[in-house]
Amino acid sequence: MSALALFSATRATAQTKVGGTVLDSLSREPETGAVIQFYKVGSEAPVAYSVSDSLGRFWRTFAESGEYSLTLQNLGRKPVTIEFTLSGQEVLDLGEILVQDDARVIDAATVQSMRTLVKLDVGKLTYKVEEDPDSKTGTVLDMLRKVPMVTVDGQDNITVNGSSSFKVYVDGKPNQMISSNPSQILKVMPASPIKDIEVITNPGAKYDAEGAGGVLNLITGAAAGASSAVSDGLYGSANLGYTSRGENASLFLSAKKNKLTVGVNAAVGEQKIDGITFNSTQKNLTDGSTLTTDLVQKQKAPFMYADLNASYEVSPTDLISGTFGMTSVGQRAGSSARVSMEGLTEYAYDYDQGTRYNSASVNGSLDYQHTSVEKPGRTLTLSYRYSGTPLKTEYTNSFYSLTVPMTDRKSVDDDNSRENTLQLDYTTPIGQAHSLSSGLKFIDRHNSADDKLYLFAGDTWVYNKEGSMLYDHFNEIGAVYSEYTGMFGKFSLVAGARYEYTWQRVEYGEGYGHDFKTSFGDFVPNLTLQMNLSATKNVGFTYNRRIQRPGITYLNPYVDRAMPMYVTYGNSDLTSARTDILSLVYNMYSPKWIVSLTARHSHTGSGISSYSFYDDEGVLNTTYGNIVTENNTGLTAFVNWTASPKTRIYTSGSAGYGVFSSKELGQENHGWNWNALVGLQQTLPADILLSANILSNGRTWTLQGWSGGLNLVVLGFSKGFLDDKLKINVQALTNLGRGALSVESFAKGSDYLTTSVTEVPIWLVGAGLTWTFGKQGFQVKKTRRSITNDDVINNTNGQGPGAATNLGTQTSGAGQGAM
Repeated sequence: MSALALFSATRATAQTKVGGTVLDSLSREPETGAVIQFYKVGSEAPVAYSVSDSLGRFWRTFAESGEYSLTLQNLGRKPVTIEFTLSGQEVLDLGEILVQDDARVIDAATVQSMRTLVKLDVGKLTYKVEEDPDSKTGTVLDMLRKVPMVTVDGQDNITVNGSSSFKVYVDGKPNQMISSNPSQILKVMPASPIKDIEVITNPGAKYDAEGAGGVLNLITGAAAGASSAVSDGLYGSANLGYTSRGENASLFLSAKKNKLTVGVNAAVGEQKIDGITFNSTQKNLTDGSTLTTDLVQKQKAPFMYADLNASYEVSPTDLISGTFGMTSVGQRAGSSARVSMEGLTEYAYDYDQGTRYNSASVNGSLDYQHTSVEKPGRTLTLSYRYSGTPLKTEYTNSFYSLTVPMTDRKSVDDDNSRENTLQLDYTTPIGQAHSLSSGLKFIDRHNSADDKLYLFAGDTWVYNKEGSMLYDHFNEIGAVYSEYTGMFGKFSLVAGARYEYTWQRVEYGEGYGHDFKTSFGDFVPNLTLQMNLSATKNVGFTYNRRIQRPGITYLNPYVDRAMPMYVTYGNSDLTSARTDILSLVYNMYSPKWIVSLTARHSHTGSGISSYSFYDDEGVLNTTYGNIVTENNTGLTAFVNWTASPKTRIYTSGSAGYGVFSSKELGQENHGWNWNALVGLQQTLPADILLSANILSNGRTWTLQGWSGGLNLVVLGFSKGFLDDKLKINVQALTNLGRGALSVESFAKGSDYLTTSVTEVPIWLVGAGLTWTFGKQGFQVKKTRRSITNDDVINNTNGQGPGAATNLGTQTSGAGQGAM
């Protein structure tokens, strides 16, 4: 054989590695679990297949040269076909492959195919809010009730993977205001601007280490990425919603001109609830006295949100992007209550309480990203972010019908949190199916509190310094991380570590306390191992450590004396707590079925919890401490059956067992927790989409007690007109039972026992109108890395600050703090 023939034979049998990256055409997010089938020209059967990993990448090795094609498929997506030629090259990188939602006409009646509601990955779950017709009239909290791995109880407390410690992001960037008061804000925030809700259960090393439950990332239309190939133009949508509890409006705009892309997302609304009742009985186990409270409340909560995103492609390898956003949530509440004491001391009084609460957020960021030409996939990103979160609260209590002397009082709180963040991220491929990401981060955070108490004397309010507080809390946090990602045939591996060091100091105003400072470090590893059992099945194991740093609402030592028989205050000596989490995940996809099962165990030592006790004067004190050891074991399941192009039936649920103990308090508590949802989406005649859901939650357990669950029925109808540019939605929600939603709670400490019942008129009817205009196909392009601060927890989940005193008692000894 001649040398030329030998060379030709060698070239014909050389192996070529073929790969690419699958991305959503709008959000530029990785497309996980896409099935890629490879065909040789002239062959009807595929000669090979692959599945895209968590980064959207796939690789396959071929030994024969020739003409090939690949077909890419994923549930709810348009198929993509690409032809290519192998001529003995070592590597063929097909680059980015963009996929779009599938809105194909499936019959003569032009009924659209069902789109998937949930995307699954070993470390992340995505709920497609825009595909849920109830999103046009409901709130984000309404949507969270349907999201697997998320539970919303009868008092609107949110848990993620069984933990109340989690962080909230908007468009991949932390929102400190929402993280501080998730339920208070999300239950008035309209869902119409939200495209997706991501539940990131296993945040990698690039994320800050805070949040035992993980991260909730709210993706709005304005933040999704764009392809530079799409043409210039304008696209947008407007939504109006009205319900028996309030109204809302939202607007989304996205425009592209040459290399500049701009997106705007805005929403306003107000929620109103009348007729909330609260009844509690609190017993002092030391002297046998019993305090009873009966309260009626009405409230309204205005909401405003505006966000601007912009990006400019300086060159094919350089991208500058920026964001600016504002959020404001208020609450105006009025309460009337009767309080009576029986036992060694007997008295009674009535009071009226007025609440004015306003939480705001102003944030901005600027990102620069450079992409290497010589090494595709290598990126360098430099980011800066500012966030300010002022919180102003005012309570006024007026007492009457007294059998014991009482002084009218007013509490005026002015708190703020400001932070500046710098971050550097570097990602580079290593070989063909491996990559390494590393980064540096520095946060400068300043929390401040100026809380004043006034007592009414004669005809004026008199400042009371003893009941007031002036306080500053400074945090400087430095972090370094590195994370490896690799594929080994059917296996993929993500392994990383993060180290954070915190310098902390507290300064009090003159006469309010003693200054102090401290410093500490945290090492946070993470590991994800995934195996593709077949083209449509995978199983994964994850381990990660999360930490919980106390926010200012935990640390602030201000003693809230809005009610004379109940006081609350923070603890400046709190330290961060560590949670170790193990998970085993199984996912299965097919044209008709999606199944996801997750078994999970978490352990928290020295967890932060609220607790209550009586002081020598018979006043119930509530504060916080590193006092809890918590173990949670549970199973989460999601099953989706697309029975036909017009019918989808789905269910999600979880069940677990939690054990709480505290050596400091000498207490232990344990119990089962569970939640379940069963839903149906059905296309009716005239292309009307029916959405029906039944939700049920069991008890939520904490160190000192439990809170009852809820049962709800949600029914919605949606109809599109003018090629779906105009959509009309109708929704109804009610308690699965008679009358208002009734939630019981129980708390027991060493010297007290509290039982309570809260009733909320939860029924709702509403309608929404959505108009879509312009041409789709582009939205603001964003850098692949950006700043994500998620290292602080705060204590207001189910209700806003002071909500317990709004209801006449401070029963959070059951523990609403993160564990």
